[in-house]
Amino acid sequence: MKAFISYSHKDDHYLERLKVHLAPMRRDGIISEWTDHDILAGGDLDKTISEELYKSQIFIALVSPDYINSGYCYEIEFNTATQLKDAGKITIVPIIVEDCEWQKTPFGKLKA
Repeated sequence: MKAFISYSHKDDHYLERLKVHLAPMRRDGIISEWTDHDILAGGDLDKTISEELYKSQIFIALVSPDYINSGYCYEIEFNTATQLKDAGKITIVPIIVEDCEWQKTPFGKLKA
């Protein structure tokens, strides 16, 4: 199962911790994760992110005040994931990594 991990770059330390927690599932071949760290130098950011999001079965959002404030994470990646969820193509899994007003956003309708 492929997981697209959406996060604010200000929350890099939470991303690294999540990768540690996913290691057993990765080792067992249950999950593979993708982040924008996987984009090679010279790669087309928007195109690659969009392609990888459409190929994923799980959208993991590391929700924090910085995530909600991010125009790209919140307004582009999460918006696209919501459309894919509504079409039955992806599951959105919000992980609240820092206290914030996430329940007053569309994340509030999802089990976090």
